[in-house]
Amino acid sequence: MIKGLHIVEERLLAGRLAAALYLTGAATGGLLLVVPGVDLVNGGLMLAIIAAGALWGTLGLTVVPWRTAPPIVSHLSSFIGLPITAAAMAATGGASSPARFYLVFVVVYCSYFYPPREAALYLVACVAVQALPFAYQDGLVDQGFLAELVVIGPIYCVLGGLIIAAKQLQLELRERANTLALTDSLTGAVNRRAFAAALGEEPAGLSRAGDGVGVLLVDLDDFKSANTLFGHTGGDRVLCAAADALREAARGNDMVARLGGDEFAILAGGVDHAGAERLADRVLAALDRADRALGLPGFRLAASVGWATYPTPVAERSKLYERADRALGAAKAAGKATGRAAGPQSTSRSLPVSTS
Repeated sequence: MIKGLHIVEERLLAGRLAAALYLTGAATGGLLLVVPGVDLVNGGLMLAIIAAGALWGTLGLTVVPWRTAPPIVSHLSSFIGLPITAAAMAATGGASSPARFYLVFVVVYCSYFYPPREAALYLVACVAVQALPFAYQDGLVDQGFLAELVVIGPIYCVLGGLIIAAKQLQLELRERANTLALTDSLTGAVNRRAFAAALGEEPAGLSRAGDGVGVLLVDLDDFKSANTLFGHTGGDRVLCAAADALREAARGNDMVARLGGDEFAILAGGVDHAGAERLADRVLAALDRADRALGLPGFRLAASVGWATYPTPVAERSKLYERADRALGAAKAAGKATGRAAGPQSTSRSLPVSTS
């Protein structure tokens, strides 16, 4: 499956740049008709090439919807540049034609905007187009054209390879920056920003059409005492242990988030009220196990949990967080290591205090 301009944010820029390159080619092609030193073999063909380039460049700037166009549109735009360049070379001297330098446009453009495998095909194609005069001109070996190909082929590959490598590094750095922007640096859980976006946008993988969605809010009990007894280093250990416990309790496609301080959340897709209740049970049990593993004397890792599900008992998805927050408040009022559900099906879940 071809990807073409697969980076959405670049589609408009890439499309307009392609159009601008065609217009540049048309303008410089017109100059080749009049500047001295050009071996004009077929003026009529050159005029047709100039007209075609100017037309496509104009359409690319004014009509083509680059943001939504399928990948084949951008590939056709790039691919057509190859036979156009070949024709321009044939019309203006073949192996010695200045038009052969239009291939640099193709190398640079495709190497930057296309995925590596697709860009590599254009690098090979550019070398092939450069070699086409062998098909209709004699004596090119003695004229040094073969030597030119021996040099230009590696140049295209190195230039294209450097651009491809730089673009991949750019994408990796951007992805890393996006990940850091959406991740809590201490616990590795997603942060409030990522949680809010997922809750509002209902991303694929969290819930399918018709499935329920659950939100569990988790507030650590007496967390301040961990900082008091063991300092901020001890508090950080508690937060990391809590995040690990939530990940242990959650399913593979659930989102575990640290909302700030000692507040956590789980966004679970494909759950009903009973499923959210089971998840809350697993959270309380996992925190109890984490407490025993931490072994901090005088401190117990436990939490109050409140949860709500959509579509029942919450009628609007936008109310999920609000209802879960109310249930969390009820759980905190009821006692430590306790969970409460929102709505008329409200239930209370708790674990006995660990004796370890």
